[in-house]
Amino acid sequence: MLFYLVGIKGAALSALAKILNNLGHLVAGVDVEDDFYTANDLKKIKLEAFSNMNLKPSYYYVIGNAYVNHSVTNYLINMNYKYDYYPIFLTKFFKNKKWLCVAGTHGKTTSTKLLATFVSNSTALIGDSTMTTGNNDYFILEACEYRNTFLNYHPTISLILNVDYDHVDFFKTKDEYNAAFKKFVNQSKLSVINGDEFNYRAPNIITYGCLSNNDVIFEYKNKTVKILNKTFSLPMTGLKYAYDFVGAYLVAKLCNISDQEIQNKLTSFQMPKRRYQKQEIKEQILILDYAHHPNEIKATFEAACEEYPNKKIICVFEPHTISRLQVFKDDFKKVLSEFNKVYLDNLFSSVRESHDVLVEKKLYDYLDFPILNYHNRLQLTKEKNCIICFLGAGNIDKTYESYLGLLNQMEQITSQ
Repeated sequence: MLFYLVGIKGAALSALAKILNNLGHLVAGVDVEDDFYTANDLKKIKLEAFSNMNLKPSYYYVIGNAYVNHSVTNYLINMNYKYDYYPIFLTKFFKNKKWLCVAGTHGKTTSTKLLATFVSNSTALIGDSTMTTGNNDYFILEACEYRNTFLNYHPTISLILNVDYDHVDFFKTKDEYNAAFKKFVNQSKLSVINGDEFNYRAPNIITYGCLSNNDVIFEYKNKTVKILNKTFSLPMTGLKYAYDFVGAYLVAKLCNISDQEIQNKLTSFQMPKRRYQKQEIKEQILILDYAHHPNEIKATFEAACEEYPNKKIICVFEPHTISRLQVFKDDFKKVLSEFNKVYLDNLFSSVRESHDVLVEKKLYDYLDFPILNYHNRLQLTKEKNCIICFLGAGNIDKTYESYLGLLNQMEQITSQ
């Protein structure tokens, strides 16, 4: 069987492609020709562009969520080729596994990677395009709520990190968004929930948090978590990451992983790609982070303040989807104003929605921060004793790499 993935450069499908390849299957796929970091380690897999596809009736097609309404998908349906949409394929392919699903508005990738690290020898599909393939009974999945994708799953254990209204192009109200998570909890055998963030209770729920009304209470201070009479030193800074860790920790405990094993794995844990990724050059600390919601930006800002209390903090922000920017424009303006300086990168226009240039201009005018250009990037290279946060869920990594190149170029000039 050859599995052919439509949208193979997506974070989820690229990880799935590597899982299938590691399990010994033939794998190929198609996507746009743009460069994405998710395709960097797909060297063993044949990648095609939409302009030169070689589609065959003998292939088994897996359709990514972003390509449900694409012309290629319509062609596969009309030709009666064997296909499944991504979430349906997962339910079939991993039907004999015990599912551990990580859901929530923020922190899914970090918590999924933590859980996959703790529950070793599992098969895991992680949202930064990484994965693991193991021989035990567990399948660990980063389960996204967008378009109610996670409602295709009925996990053995689900982890709900937080429920903070998002994906406004699909969920028209906050109540509709919350209802989707409640339904997901109800179709899980057991659910571990951040009770400080999600006020929902049911017989199959275990809650955790810092507040006293939770089933499990933890304390956080200076990268240290105290929970269930144990103390853990975290490799990351910030209360947000403490919540992510505790959720993964409790699910691992329910899988009979010992505290000692969890602490041992924690000491060597590497953060996912583009999640508080740090690099120090000259007198600048550069942070690349996937933050694209106001509360994620706030969490990154607070983590940077905690870790570097005496440094100026500058933000380069790439808005992700025009609908999110429209609905949360006041929240974006408020949280971005906490930084010492802010520059706006070009808006990332998702294939999910149409792009209105006039609306975008009005929103940028409302935010009233300067647009990133060569001149102010050059000025940024002269900043000292500072942190520069590159935040966004689209192509902000390319902006980050471009700035790195400019910074190195300026360093060479000054050293001559």
